[in-house]
Amino acid sequence: MSPSLLCFPWPALALSLGLSLLPSCATAQPAAEAAPTASSPAVAPLPVPQVAPLAALPPDGVDVEEGRRLQGLTQVAIAGVALYVVTEAEGGASAGAALHGGMATANTSLKVTGLDPLRLQALADLARARTEAALVERGIAVMPQAQLAALPAFAELQQVADTAPLAFDAQGGKGQAYSASGLPLLHRDEMAWLSRASGTGLLGAMTGRFEDAYVALGDKMSGGFKTGRVEPALERLGQQAGMPLVLVRLVLTAAQVQGSGSRWGFTAGTETRNTLLMPAWTNRILVRRSGGDYARVSLKKGWASEAGLGELVDVTTTGQKAVSVLTTAFTLLAAANGVGRGVSSSSQSYELRSSPEVFDAVATPQVEATLASLTQALAP
Repeated sequence: MSPSLLCFPWPALALSLGLSLLPSCATAQPAAEAAPTASSPAVAPLPVPQVAPLAALPPDGVDVEEGRRLQGLTQVAIAGVALYVVTEAEGGASAGAALHGGMATANTSLKVTGLDPLRLQALADLARARTEAALVERGIAVMPQAQLAALPAFAELQQVADTAPLAFDAQGGKGQAYSASGLPLLHRDEMAWLSRASGTGLLGAMTGRFEDAYVALGDKMSGGFKTGRVEPALERLGQQAGMPLVLVRLVLTAAQVQGSGSRWGFTAGTETRNTLLMPAWTNRILVRRSGGDYARVSLKKGWASEAGLGELVDVTTTGQKAVSVLTTAFTLLAAANGVGRGVSSSSQSYELRSSPEVFDAVATPQVEATLASLTQALAP
């Protein structure tokens, strides 16, 4: 690079151009902002959607692993029902990484507000009740929870379980994990026992396994330590109960951001959705038989609600917009003079403003239909 290019005042020029590209609100003085009023108008309550009961998915709508272990179940004990609610998520995309010219990046964050922890705990308890009802309807007897809790191994399992509600920060987003009242929360990566590939045959071998996106990296790294404590307790509980154990996990992704872009493309973008998604695979029922033989039935595809969860509001700050504009301006100027490559950058933030009433109206039918769908694979 020549000395003239190195000495050229790139930051000042980029700043000047970037500020000229910003909207007037970004360069206005703080004194020009409207002063807060003495009183704000009351926020109108969100309309509660009327969601009819949902039908169970057809048998081919669920994925079954080790199906032979799901047969011949005449009685079971429900040892865990966990409800994961994702309230913060981020998504990003880039394009043009394989090209020598310009590059585009986009990043969006989304946060869900207005939820009530007590109502989410009630939803976890409802999931436990619906699981038992669905099992009984299939002709599978369920050990009363009080009888299970009286077993010595149950107290041991409670001691090695996680404390609920549990805050998690994982690849799939941030949120809270709840356990049905009186049941332990077993928060751990499941890939140690069962491996579901993203394809079958040669395709499955080439594409690899699904990841457990709602268990944090730290929890995956400590999976061996957790398994070393939890598995013996589960084994003893199953022996004392004299029947297989059922473990339920439901994941409600209330925050969704999806990115689109490719190494060979020229544009990148993100899509933010106002819906409730129950992702594939992570919504599942595990059955543990004596000796540690597991079987799993899970959603084959993600199940998104037709009704929205509230109001989606763009809360991107002036600072975020300024950084995006300045980054784009600086890199484009540098690239035009043979220094690096130009990057078109964008960053956005959204809030999905919900309420306990709206969330319950959307989530409850979906939870009930999911449990009905998953239990179809269990047979006496």
